[in-house]
Amino acid sequence: MYHSVGGGFYDDVSPGRFRRQLEQLTRKYDVVDLPAVLEETADTRVALTFDDGTVDFYETVRPMLQEFDVPATVFVVADSIGNAEFLQDEWFDYEYMTEAQLVDLADDELVTIGNHSKSHRKLDTLSAGELETEIAESKLELEERLGIDVDRFCYPQGEYSATAVDLVRDTHRFAVAGLNEIRVGPESDPCLLPRINGAGEPKQLRWEFTDCSAFLAGTMFDLQNGHR
Repeated sequence: MYHSVGGGFYDDVSPGRFRRQLEQLTRKYDVVDLPAVLEETADTRVALTFDDGTVDFYETVRPMLQEFDVPATVFVVADSIGNAEFLQDEWFDYEYMTEAQLVDLADDELVTIGNHSKSHRKLDTLSAGELETEIAESKLELEERLGIDVDRFCYPQGEYSATAVDLVRDTHRFAVAGLNEIRVGPESDPCLLPRINGAGEPKQLRWEFTDCSAFLAGTMFDLQNGHR
């Protein structure tokens, strides 16, 4: 999971550091499109996801994806498109991709555009009607504006309720959740896929890629979500 690469926004990673991570990931793992991490395979797979849809994805990340020939999913907030006044929080002066840039990305075989809600509100606090707007209506808006099918969702700030997950499951095929250093595979819930934060410290990232870390995180994830 990434947010900003050289853009100066939340969880910003320098372009140089991101390049080094791509070099390491492509050397050690198969970097694949998001749905492929759910397949059973002998090789370890990694999928890249980017939240918020800030302009650095278009200007900095996309050229590196093309250079390394790896796919990625970028999750876009519908209200950010063409709205210079939109703010998802008060801490950063975000600059989002324009509609023209998103339309261009829609034709890129390495990039998949996903839904990051209508306005980036925390979904665990919203009513059923508000969830419909944030999840289902934003999906339709992205599809109509960009001329694409949207089947991937990202829970803003990693927060969700059972009602939110049910609606996401009814309207999307895949969804990524909060931070859990956990292996995914055929047994994983495709609408609650956990992620590792690419902006984490190098030592922490090395730990999160270990089997021991995955086991501990998986146990906690199951307990938190009532699976055990």
